[in-house]
Amino acid sequence: MTVVEVALRIVLAVVFVIAFISKVHSRSAFGEFAGSLDDIGWIRRRWRSTVAVLIPMLEAAVVVLLVGPASVMFGFASGAVLLVAFTAITGAEIAKGHRVRCRCFGAGAAPIGPAQIARNVVLLIASIAGLAIEPISHGSVSGARLVLAIGLAALAAVALVRWDDLAYLLRAS
Repeated sequence: MTVVEVALRIVLAVVFVIAFISKVHSRSAFGEFAGSLDDIGWIRRRWRSTVAVLIPMLEAAVVVLLVGPASVMFGFASGAVLLVAFTAITGAEIAKGHRVRCRCFGAGAAPIGPAQIARNVVLLIASIAGLAIEPISHGSVSGARLVLAIGLAALAAVALVRWDDLAYLLRAS
């Protein structure tokens, strides 16, 4: 395992675990997330509750797969598939002129826009990079490098989770 692989696993796992927790930490949070699915017109009303349960379950599954050493490739692959789905679905809705609320990380009801699509693309690139690096990643990582990888990956994950705020600050200036 290389330092880069460790960092990619941590970034993706932290982002997906925060997305999961933000949706299920309370009944009201889950209700707000489930309600945001009403913005995606082609999801039939009878399927919305199933989709609302399925999304956090899939996010949690990505985290579990990324943590286990034997399942890392499945974690990167399932993260990539989930990110492609999120990006394609919301991108298609935006292209149709529909306003889709971003409940990706719980708080806020701002509409999904280019900033959120860009964040998903960055995460997708991380997933694909992990898929490319993992098969050739062998050996162990020294303690100092591991600590550095964990710290930098945690900072990157926080920046990705707070991406909307960073995009707002850049637009404001």
